[in-house]
Amino acid sequence: MNVYRPTIFRPNFIHIVNPVYITSQISIKKGPISLAGFLFKPTQASGKTPGLVLVHQGGGVKEQTAGTYAKKLAEAGFTTIAYDAAFQGASGGEPHFLEDANERICAGGGYAVAAARGDQRLKAVATVSMVNIGDSARLGWDGDEDPLEKLGNLKAAAAQITAEAKGAERVAAPYVPSLSDDKTPRDMREASDYYLTPRAQHPRAENKMLYLSFPRVFTFDAFHLADAFLKQPTLLIAGSDAGSLWHTEKLDKLIGGATRKVIVPKGAHMDF
Repeated sequence: MNVYRPTIFRPNFIHIVNPVYITSQISIKKGPISLAGFLFKPTQASGKTPGLVLVHQGGGVKEQTAGTYAKKLAEAGFTTIAYDAAFQGASGGEPHFLEDANERICAGGGYAVAAARGDQRLKAVATVSMVNIGDSARLGWDGDEDPLEKLGNLKAAAAQITAEAKGAERVAAPYVPSLSDDKTPRDMREASDYYLTPRAQHPRAENKMLYLSFPRVFTFDAFHLADAFLKQPTLLIAGSDAGSLWHTEKLDKLIGGATRKVIVPKGAHMDF
């Protein structure tokens, strides 16, 4: 994993959107790519404040969950940043909608874990409804599928990538189902309700991942070496009824017990 020291440039604009914090639009340099972000700073802060970086969910943008958390935590006295990952939202990087697990700390809790294990400047990690995107791709949403059965996905991706190299248009797969019925898992129904309705739909979150992403995602493991290197204080939060709960339980066991683990009764992946 390449870890770059981010450079935050002068804000493009500053305006107060809440009596207790100031919002600034910022640009963060990540190698050759500029990431678009928002900085939320408490108005009553004197001197340094604790800082938090909020990582948005897979397929999302900073204006959705990450921004909501960033604002609430700014109200509590933290200086926070919510940003669009490379290749996503208003950030740079081509081709857009590429899910490059080794260049990103999003999907979001799993990537945050991957970043923290290798960058000791990050002093603590907190995850909510965490997903290790590699495990999810290999083992399915509930973690009970045979990864060998996913070889066909990689072969299909290889054929598509070859076609694109010869001039074919890029093809993408959806993050969440555009249509759902009674057979659709609760987590996916609620994800569709969040991403694809006025509740949180955003024009820059187009619910797609390029086939070019598949080799990167299927071979990625956010938890690799976490038992050896993830020594920072860790807070893990998940719903008791979430199909994704197994990611939280797996990391908790791998690191010998989180500093604190909160399992919300009857909570799902999206809604508690």
